[in-house]
Amino acid sequence: MFEVGIAGYDLWPHTLAFIRVLKEAEFCRIAAVWDEDPHDLELLVGHTGAPGFTDLGEFVRADIDGGILTVRTSERARVCQALAAAGKHVLADKPMAMSVAACEQMIQACQAAGVTLMSGYNFRYWQSFQRMKQIWDSGELGAAHHIYCGYPTGVPARSEDDPALQSWWTDPTASPGGAWFTHADHAIDFARWLFEVEVAEVLADMRNLRHPEFANEDYGVAHYVLENGATLIVHSDGISPGARSRLDLNVYGTEGGMMFSWKPRASLRVWGAPSLGADSVEYHLEDSWDVAMGAMTRAWVEAALNNTEPPQTGQDGLRVIEAALAAYESSRLEKRIKLRKIKTATDQQNRGGAPL
Repeated sequence: MFEVGIAGYDLWPHTLAFIRVLKEAEFCRIAAVWDEDPHDLELLVGHTGAPGFTDLGEFVRADIDGGILTVRTSERARVCQALAAAGKHVLADKPMAMSVAACEQMIQACQAAGVTLMSGYNFRYWQSFQRMKQIWDSGELGAAHHIYCGYPTGVPARSEDDPALQSWWTDPTASPGGAWFTHADHAIDFARWLFEVEVAEVLADMRNLRHPEFANEDYGVAHYVLENGATLIVHSDGISPGARSRLDLNVYGTEGGMMFSWKPRASLRVWGAPSLGADSVEYHLEDSWDVAMGAMTRAWVEAALNNTEPPQTGQDGLRVIEAALAAYESSRLEKRIKLRKIKTATDQQNRGGAPL
């Protein structure tokens, strides 16, 4: 049995989802938990029944095969390096780290130790999004044109037993961004995964519309251009009442498209794919955070046991951080930020591919 350590309570909605699904898993077992805050550690021990540690050194030397990083973003690189040095595999739940440089440190530490590092973006494991990937890869929807993601929510509470909104999520020394970043990184990873392309440039606007007391933003929108010329708009905020939180994710090709909505229930509509048997097809798949987290963790465990490359590498996590931080730079400087060249049809033909 693969023995797992849960490293940190801070990202508590994800932490609790991991705990719920892994308590019933047949492929691994939670064998230890760690948090330097005694109260948060007490919550972790209460939820898991596993031995708890406040000392990081003792935790990484415990009888575990790997650790899942759910500690606040500013601690990710430190904890990852400690786990790697102890020969433990690492699942870095999103976001990977505070900076591109910190991501590089994590990648290098795990490579040097010969352990598996997987970045954790659970959208790739939602049933609806996997169906979208299958349909997109069929080629029926044409060339990549545009993705829109709207993810308005409320500001996360400090913890499950503390409703305070001022927390590490609103602290720029603990998180590189606020309410926009909390969910926008999902959309960035989704676009990279679906279209298999990197971000080329971004123009963004970040604001504090309802919470001027926060050092991090509570609202943002970013307009990305991808390397293949397709576009991505990501709107996310922390000003929507919790009960009205929703997720809309739409994908447009030159020949068809797909529209996903999470509320009131998961609904996926596809048009322009004749092989599905109709001009327009609708799916209602059973999507949940717990199922996605379980599938993601299983993929990490299998990669670690088989010594194979995980489906989401440390480089994937780094590229998401790069694109997200570029959006903040764009907003701060009030100008477009260019990360790499947009490939023209001529560039594509020179590489032996089809014109865009």
